[in-house]
Amino acid sequence: MPELVNAMAGERNIGLRAERLIGEMLREAGWKVRQPQARASGGDRGADLVASKAGTSYVLQVKATSEGRRDRLIPVWSQAYLQAARAAGGSRSPLAVVVAPRISPRVADQVLSFAAQYAPGAAAGVVDFVGLRMFQGKGLEALNSDRPGRRRSPQPFAGRHANLFSDLNQWMLKVLLAPELPESMLTAPRGRYQNATQLAAAAGVSLMSASRLVRQLQHDGYLHESKPHLELVRREELFRSWRNAAARSPRELPLRLLLRGDAVQQAKRVTEDGEACLALFAAADALGLGFVKGVPPYLYVRRLAPGTLPDWNGMVPARPGETPDLRVREAPATQSVFRGAVDVAGARVCDVVQVWLDVASHPSRGSEQAELIERNILGRVIGRVGGDE
Repeated sequence: MPELVNAMAGERNIGLRAERLIGEMLREAGWKVRQPQARASGGDRGADLVASKAGTSYVLQVKATSEGRRDRLIPVWSQAYLQAARAAGGSRSPLAVVVAPRISPRVADQVLSFAAQYAPGAAAGVVDFVGLRMFQGKGLEALNSDRPGRRRSPQPFAGRHANLFSDLNQWMLKVLLAPELPESMLTAPRGRYQNATQLAAAAGVSLMSASRLVRQLQHDGYLHESKPHLELVRREELFRSWRNAAARSPRELPLRLLLRGDAVQQAKRVTEDGEACLALFAAADALGLGFVKGVPPYLYVRRLAPGTLPDWNGMVPARPGETPDLRVREAPATQSVFRGAVDVAGARVCDVVQVWLDVASHPSRGSEQAELIERNILGRVIGRVGGDE
């Protein structure tokens, strides 16, 4: 009996500590937090906390458990959500938060994925006592921190020097822009996403990756503050920074054909297995946006190293002094390049955003080619009025 009493007291202590922690986190982030009247007067159907900020109001249930396992956290979160939904009624939004002494990011991701699958649109949180903070829901993602051992500060985003234009980040930016571009110009899901969880599911990336991108976009001022979905703003600056980040010296191999023939057709042929795609000016031509003539076609491969090139019959490396028939480059961002590539008459072709990024710094009239793409396709996306409202 004493052991049972001690265990129950321990659970109560964890619960109180968890509730204080969540209240403190919300207040630090600018939320107004209070205990609901039903809770204060001893009612057992009320919520733990009520939080409001900028027109958004949440009724919270905070549940704590001594173990951070998936099989413990998901049932506890489910119970918290049902209780929060009942307490919220129909006038406010429920927010269920589950807390444990230590939770791995992978398990937290599984809890939030469960919430997104079985309670679509539900606000949810997973928190531990050593620094992990993972939330989904309107206005909540600024609370996120995936670095155990460090308490989140409401001061500037700790990852401000992270690479906004990493491979996966470029892919997710394309996913956010996809609804504004023709399907023939970019292969990507076309939807609107309310939070990082929905973006992660659509883009096929981890919740952690999507959360990091959303937090950085929010910190840098590239996300609309009041739209119900993730919408990019300050796009001229964003695209300029993106283009500058893409201006780097690529690894490249010049090739020549053993037999005379149409180099472009040969290049298209080798893209059919999905291990290469047309790039730069050849891609612009395939998309119907060509402007520069006389430049050998470019191909992107996933990796350019001895033994990694596909077996392309009839092509050999050009010797010093030989004029190449085509050039092979290592893709600067493999995930972004190959996921976004489109099919044009059986050939795999870089998407329009990628082509614009790649040609802009090319010495063979690349800036003029980029200007043509911007004028015909990307101008209305980059300078979209709705994105600057």
